[in-house]
Amino acid sequence: MLQKLCCIATISSTLEDFVVPAMQRLKDEGYEVTLLSSMSPSFLKKYSNTFRCVSFPFRRGMSIIDVFVMPFKLYFYFKKEGFDYVQYATPNASFYSAIGARLAGIPKRVYCQWGIRYVGFSGIKRKVFKSIEKLTCVLSTHIRPASWKNLDYAVQEGLYLRDNATVIGDGGTVGIDLKQFDVNKKPFLKRLVLDQYPQLRNKTVFCFVGRFNQDKGVIELLEAFQRLSVEREDVALMLIGNIEEALPTKFERIKHNPQIVITGWTNDVPKFISVSDVLVHPSYREGFSMVIQQAMAMEIPVVTTDIPGPSEVIEPNVSGILVKPQDVETLYDGMRWMIEHPEERLAMGQAGRIRCEEKFNRERMVQLTFEDRIKIIYE
Repeated sequence: MLQKLCCIATISSTLEDFVVPAMQRLKDEGYEVTLLSSMSPSFLKKYSNTFRCVSFPFRRGMSIIDVFVMPFKLYFYFKKEGFDYVQYATPNASFYSAIGARLAGIPKRVYCQWGIRYVGFSGIKRKVFKSIEKLTCVLSTHIRPASWKNLDYAVQEGLYLRDNATVIGDGGTVGIDLKQFDVNKKPFLKRLVLDQYPQLRNKTVFCFVGRFNQDKGVIELLEAFQRLSVEREDVALMLIGNIEEALPTKFERIKHNPQIVITGWTNDVPKFISVSDVLVHPSYREGFSMVIQQAMAMEIPVVTTDIPGPSEVIEPNVSGILVKPQDVETLYDGMRWMIEHPEERLAMGQAGRIRCEEKFNRERMVQLTFEDRIKIIYE
């Protein structure tokens, strides 16, 4: 009997980056796969001939109207389609889908818990979002957190019982395509970036990739780098991503710092990180971190925070170093250490590549995810 599967996320880029590779494997095995999100025209054009693609009006950010409307829209859709399996990721889509799927009687409801949003909150906001997270977990039949430490944290928080959850492999989602992140192309790609940004030549280049919001630790990063740039001229910082309007006006000043390069958003991450000597990822909370895996694939050592997820991607003091979250002083110390120990830095990058090949290569992660989903479908 044909099994009907539906995978949901708030925006289509999440599906493309974290879901499509594993679902392609299930599609190839004869399963009917529907992808559902707020979809971009480019996503629809790229994947409509492979999957059933349904654009749904999800919005980022919590809306009281959506809380009462979206679960029922999903309920009616699930009821009409009669899916055997529904998988959801990202906070809003997961909350609405868990309710809708439970009401529709979907037998297999899989929550991909690739981060716990309330971790960075406090007070009443934390209580509200923790309640939302717990309800999402309670309504799900299976939970797949992004890492073992995230699983332990969720169990300690009372979000679910340990028996209801497991982690794919050593953590993460679909791993890294090592053909795309080809370390052998690194010298060529680095030259391209240096031609584009000649101010990076002969500098120790730190790199940040991601959303420029407070939870990613960019405020601490800028303060730590400001100290370094005052002390020495042979350092630079490349910021890859878009600046979010909600951040402090401090970002206006960095645009005029000659030692800082802002590339804006790009889908050519392998090219731009190739110029980096160190990836800095000082996040407050994280599921696992695809960016760290990408850096490791390109033999780039990592400075990241000692939190669930990032602390499990790297091997501390082997492929990178850990610093305290929300702490400028230890972040500064970690970045300075990388400048002052170039040979150890090089060895860390090489160790990171080996770790990525062994644990986070795409073929391994897609196979493990496939085996996990098949087990869920037929148990």
